[in-house]
Amino acid sequence: MDKKKLLNLLSLGENQTIEFKSRADVEVIGKHVCAFLNSSGGFVICGIENNSIIGLEAANSIRNKLEVQLSKSIKPSSLISIDIQNIDDKYLLIVEVPGGKDIPYSFNNNIYVRERSSTKRADIEVITDMVMRKQIEPERWERRFSTLENLEILSRKELFKLFNSNKFVRDIGKSDNILDNLQKVSLAKYGRLTNAADILFSKNPGERHPQARVRAVCYTRKQDNEYQDFQQLDGPLTVVLEKLILFIERNTPTKAHFSNNKAIRDDIPLLPRDAIREGLVNAFAHRDYADFTGGIKVEVAPDKVVIWNSGSFPDGIDTKKLEKGNISILRNPDIAHILYMLGYMEKLGRGSILIRKSCSKAGLPKPEWISDSKTGVTLTFFIRQDSGQDSGHDSGHDSGHDSGHDIDEIVSLITQYVRILIISINGEMARHELQDKVNIKHRDTFFKNYLKPALEKGLVERTIPDKPRSKNQRYRLTKLGLKLQERITK
Repeated sequence: MDKKKLLNLLSLGENQTIEFKSRADVEVIGKHVCAFLNSSGGFVICGIENNSIIGLEAANSIRNKLEVQLSKSIKPSSLISIDIQNIDDKYLLIVEVPGGKDIPYSFNNNIYVRERSSTKRADIEVITDMVMRKQIEPERWERRFSTLENLEILSRKELFKLFNSNKFVRDIGKSDNILDNLQKVSLAKYGRLTNAADILFSKNPGERHPQARVRAVCYTRKQDNEYQDFQQLDGPLTVVLEKLILFIERNTPTKAHFSNNKAIRDDIPLLPRDAIREGLVNAFAHRDYADFTGGIKVEVAPDKVVIWNSGSFPDGIDTKKLEKGNISILRNPDIAHILYMLGYMEKLGRGSILIRKSCSKAGLPKPEWISDSKTGVTLTFFIRQDSGQDSGHDSGHDSGHDSGHDIDEIVSLITQYVRILIISINGEMARHELQDKVNIKHRDTFFKNYLKPALEKGLVERTIPDKPRSKNQRYRLTKLGLKLQERITK
């Protein structure tokens, strides 16, 4: 939480969604956390009085202890975020609580609710109403039982990451039994796995849930029927997530960076990795898994990257609230909780703020969110187009000059595929020689990803331009390609 937002919360005083406490003690704040979970969420801000000034080291120790205590005393388990902020040389702890989806929640076996600016223990009528509402509302998709019965289909490697993560060991406490560990985080019940466990950890969830498969496509031009890279991904959620990050990085421009201390060039993605990561995490955490026609799709074009997921914004969230980073009721809290424990979600409701700040710092236009209950949610990252960038025409037969291109600029705009091809060409070479050089066996893949983009950007030319399919056809670098090769190898 940034300082400006915290000061705004402090100025509002206690109300339906804000509670102030002078001590960050679980016995003091636990019932308020429980009450917020049973309503629409809220904040507990600890350390308001002057006599509760604490240092940063002590604040971190208190936060860690509080996270463990809340995890053990609040039932059922829920994703609760605790932040530290400095105001007037005093460290405050801000406990951020989303509205829960597993009502009723209890703290030390007591159920609490929020009434205006106060918390009280729920009476029998309120509890009965909560239980009845839960019975009427359909069980959310992630909590339903999966048809997966064989634990051997689960990825032991990904399960190991979860069970040995700091948050799991510290907050939950692992056992030697896989099913027991999964039951502790609501991914199994009565000895059976839930859909969330299937999506998160099975090696091939798409066999049972086709909507879990993810498509990624990179267009050479803006025509939808012409692409240079395509993948359909299936597997444990975080594995697919990491593959999507790599897909976007290899198909978007990079920019050169030279350290002040050494003359070594680093090629860093033009689109910030943390912004892409947050955008994808949000798509996986908030998408509508119950929609069998839904899914997640990533599209990479020369001027933008679009991440789409089925469903709509979580309850009570619109574009304006998204820009402020307001907390929300999580659509898939079990899946979100695992992403949090694995370190993919750091703060509740902060993804949109981080994405905007990262893009701004990189000098990119503001990203755009659009939500529609029928068409889903799209997040669009815009790649700034410079005048020297390829306009989409085929220049494979005529590129003997640099057409005003700046070499560093071109280096920052080409894909990793083209870069590999450029440094592999030596004199005039046949197609099969080039394929062997870059270690690509599939002819169409080599043409779409490597050769065609290089021809279009005027970096490579044919020796027989009038007969593209000639058996004697060879390929060589243009003057611009030679300059680029020299620049890259430096």
